[in-house]
Amino acid sequence: MSTRWNPLSVLALTAFLSVTCSAQGAAPGGAGPAAGIDPSLMAKAEAGNREAEFVVGTKYELGAQVKKDPAQAAIWYRKAADKGDVRAEHSLGILYEFGNGVPANPEIAVAWYRKSAESGFAPAQFSLGLCYAHGKGVPQSYQQAISWYESAAQQKNTDALLNLAYIYQNGVGVKPSESRSLDYLRQAADAGSADAQFQLGMMYNQGEDNLAMDDDLARKWLRRAAEQGHVAAQFNYAMLLKAEPSEVYFWVSLAEPHLTANAKEVAKTVREKAAARLPASEKTAIDRKVEGWHPVPEEK
Repeated sequence: MSTRWNPLSVLALTAFLSVTCSAQGAAPGGAGPAAGIDPSLMAKAEAGNREAEFVVGTKYELGAQVKKDPAQAAIWYRKAADKGDVRAEHSLGILYEFGNGVPANPEIAVAWYRKSAESGFAPAQFSLGLCYAHGKGVPQSYQQAISWYESAAQQKNTDALLNLAYIYQNGVGVKPSESRSLDYLRQAADAGSADAQFQLGMMYNQGEDNLAMDDDLARKWLRRAAEQGHVAAQFNYAMLLKAEPSEVYFWVSLAEPHLTANAKEVAKTVREKAAARLPASEKTAIDRKVEGWHPVPEEK
């Protein structure tokens, strides 16, 4: 299929999930310099407050208000994980999988993923499914991968929904089913996945998977993805708006700096043609709008 995706092959590292810990053997307390972190937050963390420990971990992970230090982040995540914080448990798994601040160890990663997943944390369920799909830290098993993906999908985890869509589209460990694949893709799009919205928009644009071509639905889904900052959606949405030069100019202006090769040249030409149809004052106003534009994510 010309517009379909590849399976996700790495974990989605969101801002509050991506650090793991291996603080075994760390010095007691182990907080290190915390200049810049809210003293009241640090006090709560040092007193053993699980939520505060997790938040301090994110500060060190991201370099927010403190120098970025994954080893320190690991220490604080471990503290929270040992108290049963499912987010921290998942973060520990990610760090062990990728060796960020701790020695890479896929088996330990899987153990942390499983602990969080069995407590119902959807991102960990997805991560564990991914490990089963690739045989990383566990024996490869598509059946186990699908089972964990489905658990995460029930909570509208869009990574899991997209992987299930791919699995049923391509018959990976299951009998191929375009209808089930499309259902999972729609669920992911409805849940706010810009990638899914882009895929669905292109399918309506090209009439794929037994979907009738529908420009209105194509524009609807591409617009939703475009508003989240999906560059390919911005470019393709603009291509469907040729009768609206102001909209074409706006969306191509957003996409062009991020495009490469032939797509960039096409976008440049389309942008110049749209600009030629606009009054100078309107073009200037749109340029200012582009400069101040920020994507608006839908996913929670």
